[in-house]
Amino acid sequence: MRKTGDGDAAAAPTRRKVIKGLGIAASGLALGGGIAAAAPREDGEEPAMAVPDARPWSPSHGHVDVTWSVDTSQKLVALTFDDGPMPKWTPMVHDILDAERVKATFFMVGQRVVRNARLVHGRMDRHEAGNHTWTHVDLAALPHQDVCRQVRRAHNAIATITGKEPRHLRPPFGRLGGATLSAAGQFGYDLTIWSIKMLEKTYQHDPPQLVDYIVNNTRPGAIVLAHDTGNEDRLVALRNLVPMIRGLRARGFEFVTVSELMMAAGPPPAPVQARGA
Repeated sequence: MRKTGDGDAAAAPTRRKVIKGLGIAASGLALGGGIAAAAPREDGEEPAMAVPDARPWSPSHGHVDVTWSVDTSQKLVALTFDDGPMPKWTPMVHDILDAERVKATFFMVGQRVVRNARLVHGRMDRHEAGNHTWTHVDLAALPHQDVCRQVRRAHNAIATITGKEPRHLRPPFGRLGGATLSAAGQFGYDLTIWSIKMLEKTYQHDPPQLVDYIVNNTRPGAIVLAHDTGNEDRLVALRNLVPMIRGLRARGFEFVTVSELMMAAGPPPAPVQARGA
């Protein structure tokens, strides 16, 4: 990636154009009427606007796709792991995926990649690296320039240490703000959310029910959210990855990266007409 100044991206990573729709719970974003600039705040802080300022502005790409699942008839599923790499659980996850020959996408926190680079050296060959910001901050609460800084620093660290340039940005907590979209457009990222997640707290003391939940509710084109660090309750998912993986394979599913899943997209299904329309 070509850089200018303090590392801003002048050439963005290649984008894959797949979208199931745009569903946003955003601050600083006006739906239906275009993007509106937020009013100045009394405390003088810059609001989390959708555009960086009032002057003409052209991002690297004219739109940003937000994907939480992919429309496909193929039995494909993307496992994703957020918030690492961290010493406590990331190696265990890699060991399981290697033993089961499963691909996954790791949405990495930039400063943790720098701090724990040894954990990913030689372990990312079959996997995809995604951007989960530099410090795992809520991007919806930040102005454009701060979001850009979070994305840029994480991108450079992940690309340098893993040798894989991220194409997908997952905003922490799944929260989208207008500035998140504008920064993604500037760097050529698409946003990846999820369609099914591990319900660790719900099934913390009932692992078989969690396995059944994931295996029985995963659909073709699903993006599954898990974490390779965090609270102790998340271990119920990680310790039961093997029965989940084998259960999904028994249903005919193949595990792919997020980018591979997007390449398998077909036309979206026909919209469901509301009754009485």
